[in-house]
Amino acid sequence: MKLALVNRRAFLGTVGSTLSLATLAYTTRGAADTLEVRVWFSEQAATYDGVAERIREYLTATFSLEYWTLAISIGGTVSVSSEDAARLTSRGEWPMAVATGALGGREVEPASDVNLLVTDGSMETAPTGYGVPHVASVGGARHIAALESFETLVDDGPRSISPNTMPAHTMHVLLHEIGHALGLGHKHGTAFVDGDTVVATPMLSSYAWDPAYDHDRSHCGTAIPDTNGRHRALSFSFSSCARRELASYDGDVAL
Repeated sequence: MKLALVNRRAFLGTVGSTLSLATLAYTTRGAADTLEVRVWFSEQAATYDGVAERIREYLTATFSLEYWTLAISIGGTVSVSSEDAARLTSRGEWPMAVATGALGGREVEPASDVNLLVTDGSMETAPTGYGVPHVASVGGARHIAALESFETLVDDGPRSISPNTMPAHTMHVLLHEIGHALGLGHKHGTAFVDGDTVVATPMLSSYAWDPAYDHDRSHCGTAIPDTNGRHRALSFSFSSCARRELASYDGDVAL
């Protein structure tokens, strides 16, 4: 499925403002169809061995749901003005590239559902990634390259719990931004207690430990537990209410 010309023009007319990033409107399709995710890398991110393979592995583990057939592809390397992944999307450079089909003299052929750009931007200071309908970006390529395999890092239970290391956190943010690209919000994130540990799901992620975050925002029917004095861990399984939202995804994502 390709971007309709009229939708490209509407997008290009508004992409200059972070408050008016237009939805990349795709033909509505059945929820049981293929979920198409394409991944690009900045030139710096592409210098790290194994990044594409690790992303493919974790996406396969987390997004291979019964609603669709998952199709992951690598778009290649693009030249960007900055390694600041959040800025590239929030200020329009990456969404513009997806809409126009070109960036830095290279062709960008958009995927129908998610177009993810991975850079080597810092993961120390938020925002470290950004997601809008059908478009997402995240930094931390060097951390993804250092990430252990899913089978090694994540427990084999249904909640898919992992330690809160920097490489794991980076992949968690990547999943978080893809969630935004598919229409999920922070309200679809939850956290739960496992022994003496608070475990955050992808759409909540590190907001679980942010005292400035409104902990009553969850629409999932569960309160975010008190994190004081508790260890931190990550779940690589989306919350049940996030999965319900994904089950209704048909290609049409509202801002």
